[in-house]
Amino acid sequence: IPNVPLGKDGSRVTACQKHITLSKEAAKEGMVLLKNENNTLPLAEGARVALFGKATADYVKGGGGSGDVTTAYVRSILQGLQIKEAEGKVQLYQPLSAYYEENVASRRAEGKAPGFTAEPELPQKLLEEARAFADTAMITICRFSGEGWDRTGEPFDGDFYLSREEKAMVDAVLAVFDKAIVVLNAGGIMDTAWFKNEPKIKAA
Repeated sequence: IPNVPLGKDGSRVTACQKHITLSKEAAKEGMVLLKNENNTLPLAEGARVALFGKATADYVKGGGGSGDVTTAYVRSILQGLQIKEAEGKVQLYQPLSAYYEENVASRRAEGKAPGFTAEPELPQKLLEEARAFADTAMITICRFSGEGWDRTGEPFDGDFYLSREEKAMVDAVLAVFDKAIVVLNAGGIMDTAWFKNEPKIKAA
């Protein structure tokens, strides 16, 4: 029933500040650091970072069906890092971030759900400019997880593996950057062999 408080004292329970804080702590503890060579993470204050992959803006929260959750807001990885940039913690190469933001917005306007937008081709000029600006690349890959929705092969090659477009982006980034960080925004199991033994990927 709408607007009926659930607490004994009449306070709001679901989505109260206490629950929001607890959820953030659970999210932090649920993240898994698979690789961190030479203390790449945490990033040094003021680090110049170039964000690659449409998943920086195409954020997938929760899963489908019973795996979905209701939230007060959804913040993409890009939006989170933009907050850190405003705090002076990092510097982002904005034209690259804007490229992915605009691409994801246009795909959403076409009706694509989070996690179902395809990786766009990475313009060579943007790649070169990003390398001139930053010494660290952050590559983000996302997957939607839900019964009957994932592991279908579209738009991925059976989304356990990178899609052809994702692999092309990763290869292009690693060809010019000596240091890269990988972020996986995925609720299901994914192949990690592509970064496990890749010397240029320092953290994942």
